[in-house]
Amino acid sequence: MNYITIFLILNCATGLMMCDAYRILGVFPFAAKSHNILFESLMKGLAKRGHQVDVVTHFPLSKPPENYRDIINLNGTMENLVNNFTIEFVNQMAGDIVESIATNYGNRICEFMGLPEMQQLIHGPLPNPPYDVVITEVFGANCYIGLGRFFKVPVVALSSATEYPWIADFTGNDDNLAYVPNAFHVGVEEMSWWERVVNVYGHFKALIQFHHLTDYSQTQSMRKYIDANMPDIREVVRDVSLVLVNSHPILFGVKPLVPSLVQIAGLHVEGNDEVLPRELEKWMNESTSGVVYFTLGSMVLIETLPTDTLKEIYKSFEKLAPMRVLVKIVNETKLPLGLPKNVKVLPWTPQQPLLAHKNMRVFITHGGLGGLIEALYYGVPMIGIPLFSDQFRNVEAFTAKNMMIQIKLREINEKNLDNALNRLINDATFKNNAIYYSKLFRDQPVSPMNNAIFWIEYVIRNGNVLRSPALDFYWWQLALLDIYGPGLIIVLMSLCLVFVGHFYTVL
Repeated sequence: MNYITIFLILNCATGLMMCDAYRILGVFPFAAKSHNILFESLMKGLAKRGHQVDVVTHFPLSKPPENYRDIINLNGTMENLVNNFTIEFVNQMAGDIVESIATNYGNRICEFMGLPEMQQLIHGPLPNPPYDVVITEVFGANCYIGLGRFFKVPVVALSSATEYPWIADFTGNDDNLAYVPNAFHVGVEEMSWWERVVNVYGHFKALIQFHHLTDYSQTQSMRKYIDANMPDIREVVRDVSLVLVNSHPILFGVKPLVPSLVQIAGLHVEGNDEVLPRELEKWMNESTSGVVYFTLGSMVLIETLPTDTLKEIYKSFEKLAPMRVLVKIVNETKLPLGLPKNVKVLPWTPQQPLLAHKNMRVFITHGGLGGLIEALYYGVPMIGIPLFSDQFRNVEAFTAKNMMIQIKLREINEKNLDNALNRLINDATFKNNAIYYSKLFRDQPVSPMNNAIFWIEYVIRNGNVLRSPALDFYWWQLALLDIYGPGLIIVLMSLCLVFVGHFYTVL
């Protein structure tokens, strides 16, 4: 009897899991490893939850978990944005980041839909069972949102950063620019009058420029590669049922959110299973005086800094001994001679176990959001050297929390590094603040992974029920100009009549 009971329980449990399992298509056509870390973490989490996950990516997994398939490998379709940005290129790109996002990393990436493998995915026989949802990145190539309409399934949009200005097109969640800095604005919540002017100008400039550069091109791409009857992309993006953004109130402040916009910062940190290589772990354990870790992310090559700048960095790092310094350097032969003895260089390191190590003292970073979230989670004070895109805003936000010191790229020298490192190491305020904000960040009612998975499953079950009515209004209606305008006219006319009546009474 007991065996029969156990069999029935297992059978019911299996049946429930089968009923609740969905088929999920993840499309991530941008070849940036730093972006992909978040997406990969989410897709692996969905697979571990029992869903069948099919992924289009530049970074297929060497050991995918059960239920996880990399169905199309996009590697080689564009330059791989890993360890190939020189400082010279960074300086050129920083001039107009919105244009780069819209064209190089937007319109051009939409053309990947014309690849034979992608056409087979779009127009070939549907898998059995068919897809229940499409999950895709929203950065520059929003054309992939059209796959949801074509397959007649909900679309979940992922942003590895905070909300770019054009993401409001999907959600109707227009930020109040009086106190919410836009993604490209260097400012904190308490902005001066002039900072608010700059914030508003920057927001609408980016929004108008992005639409000007992408609307026609990406509409044509959808009609060419998905369906000739596809509507304008401005209408297609309103099909998005849910937007998951890599943000949190502790990162960028409190603001109102519509239900279809969910913040999931920390998702890629949760359950991270990376470990330090044995030799590096031994080195870290022996570094009892502390370690400073310096990296400019997965794209930018530190060794391409000017030789004079690198020598200034050498001088500052040498003074830290017996404290040790670990630097991410892909090609050590390009470094000038004279590397200090307390400095270790490696082409790659697993970052999270480094930041979590008890001997980690300071993290020197370019301000990429993923790394900042990791440092926040583990309570590590930082030096921020922003290079492009949202990094300026990211660094400003953490500097305002007094857990980071900013050094501009052109101001990297021995004196400035000495000053920043000495303050971070010797002034307990920075470490205490890092621990305080780490505690606030970790204090959440549900884990970011569980939160993201719940809402994805919710829109699969219930469709586009979270859609904001604001998406059906014109901008002037949302601004209440149709209310204020007539009201102002009535007030002015009344005042005019009173004035005229008083004038004739006097006469």
